[in-house]
Amino acid sequence: MFSHRLLSSFFLFLVIPFSSCAVPQPLAVEGQEASTEPILASINGQPLDIDEFEQQYTRTSGNAGVIADTLAAYQDFLSRYVDFRIKVLEAREAGYHTDESLVEEIGQYRTQLARPYLMERNVMEPLIREMYARRKEAVAASHILITVTLTASPADTLVAFTKIVAIRDSVLSGSDFGMMAARHSMDPSAKGEPGAPGYHGSLGFFGGGRMVKQFEDQAFSTPVDSVSEVFRTNFGYHVLMVTDKMSMPGDRQLAHILIRARGASAADIADVDQRISRVGTRLSDGDDFEEIASELSDDQNSAQRGGDIGTLSFDAGLPFQFRDAAFSIETIGEYTGPVTTPFGQHFIKYMGETAFGTYEEEYEAMKNRVNSMPRAAEAEKIFAAGLRANLEAWVDSSLVERWVDTMTADSLYRMLATGDLESDVSSTIFLRLDSHELTASEFAEYFSSSRLPNVTGSRARIYAVADRYLDERAVSHEVELLEQRDSSFGKTMQDFRDGLILFTLMEDSIWTAASSDTLGMNEYYAAHSAEYQFVDRVRVISFSSETESQMVGFVETVRSTGIDTALEQAASDSTYSIRTDTTYTFESTGSIYDEVLDMDEGGITDPVSFNRGFVVLFHAGIDPARQMTFREARSQVLNEYQGVVEATLIARLRQKYAVTVFPENLAHVFNKVEVDPEN
Repeated sequence: MFSHRLLSSFFLFLVIPFSSCAVPQPLAVEGQEASTEPILASINGQPLDIDEFEQQYTRTSGNAGVIADTLAAYQDFLSRYVDFRIKVLEAREAGYHTDESLVEEIGQYRTQLARPYLMERNVMEPLIREMYARRKEAVAASHILITVTLTASPADTLVAFTKIVAIRDSVLSGSDFGMMAARHSMDPSAKGEPGAPGYHGSLGFFGGGRMVKQFEDQAFSTPVDSVSEVFRTNFGYHVLMVTDKMSMPGDRQLAHILIRARGASAADIADVDQRISRVGTRLSDGDDFEEIASELSDDQNSAQRGGDIGTLSFDAGLPFQFRDAAFSIETIGEYTGPVTTPFGQHFIKYMGETAFGTYEEEYEAMKNRVNSMPRAAEAEKIFAAGLRANLEAWVDSSLVERWVDTMTADSLYRMLATGDLESDVSSTIFLRLDSHELTASEFAEYFSSSRLPNVTGSRARIYAVADRYLDERAVSHEVELLEQRDSSFGKTMQDFRDGLILFTLMEDSIWTAASSDTLGMNEYYAAHSAEYQFVDRVRVISFSSETESQMVGFVETVRSTGIDTALEQAASDSTYSIRTDTTYTFESTGSIYDEVLDMDEGGITDPVSFNRGFVVLFHAGIDPARQMTFREARSQVLNEYQGVVEATLIARLRQKYAVTVFPENLAHVFNKVEVDPEN
């Protein structure tokens, strides 16, 4: 079904994302049966078929105001699209597509657009879709961690791995997971207080984006009451047990009143009980929750906002007791409490809920969230590695070994940083990716401008920087081929080319031509002079100054002795600095001039703050209706005369390119569309 929108004609050629105006297939191809599908137009002997029309109408509808799909709307769009096609043909015939400045602009546009497009399509979108799906589900899990750094020695890594495997085997043999976490996990929270996050390895419920990706992948793929395989993250080796899964509740706007002990004495404990009782009594009596929070809550930050602690997710890391109580309140506006957490006693009010939106609605928020997480950089590296796998990469390892064997680390880094390489090495090829080559000198320049990777040893660092360059080059190689490999991006680039050369054609053939045709504009004005009329207008004189006192005195003088005397006094006083402007107005515009419309001639407003100073407006009388001079009407004449020039151009091009339009065949399109019966 078509979208119910069209674009206004004035901006059609500028902003409609039309696809390529490459020559369509002919009506009949030799050796093939001619299509029986009716065409909508013939342009330069080539057909505009219904499929192309539907695609263009649908693409265009995303940029316009909502209107009903009607046969008249289709006919209007058909006429404009045909005009667009012949203008592009004319622009190409005129050679605009080969103009050096336009070709350069197209290249710059491709460079700016292609890489972000490539990375969003291949790196970000898969992560966003995964995140979106995982934000709709909550997983409860416990874990055991054995820490080991990514740069640890093989021996230390093996010790950590062997230990976590033994722990997992014990759990599978019947040992209690929580007890094993308390005994062996190197996550300090596993030995914390009962009910606190991390106690006995329990992490509570979490959705996508709360854990590092390797941990999240295991949690969402492991069945309930099952133990995962051993896996590694930047923190070390893990094993986890999934204890529950459920749909993620919507985010809730919450408020609370916190009561906590101000000391450890019996009197302090009694004081807590008294204040809890006082809060409970006032709530039972129907007193306003926000007012009580502002008076009695020990959370000074939220108390200033009536207890409002914002909109929080179920997996936002709240204390389990607080979370479970807050998300169990059934009705907006109700409260519960007191609820005990490690922070004190809480009365919690459910203020509202924000439902999780559609993928399209959540896309930008998800994108920003994913983009700030390590998984984005990790996925980009994996993507680049995949591209490199299809290309032949080579690094001069013999030169790397020569450098490492003959120089200290400091000397090697200094040489690369300064580019002071041996003369017999500087111009040799250091690395290659397919046909792209980089000399040793060019690599040194890249090395000196790069952030050194977090690896140990000169050899490892040089290879890591070389890998980074090869990754970047592999992505650049794909960017260069993107227009040919990705049809959607190819359409976008073709749209830009067509739009750019069309804009240039319009600028040269219509706008510039019309504005420089003084004789034509004068003739047009003479033929339509009766249409260019001023209505009765109020002549408004504005007086402005940076000093309010000057404007106050000026207004008093006008009101007591008249405008002429006030102007004479201002002119004779060297301390006065008043600017004067004249404006004509005849209807409300929502500006400061509206006040004058209700005043009598000779009236003046009080000073108002305006544009870093103060202004008063004086009603200087009515300028009666009259015909505009050519000079006064020039901008309007030019705008309308451009339309005449464009219509002449279109008529000429329709004849030049043998345009025939068959609007009657639009019924075939119209009958396919479900039309809103109210329109």
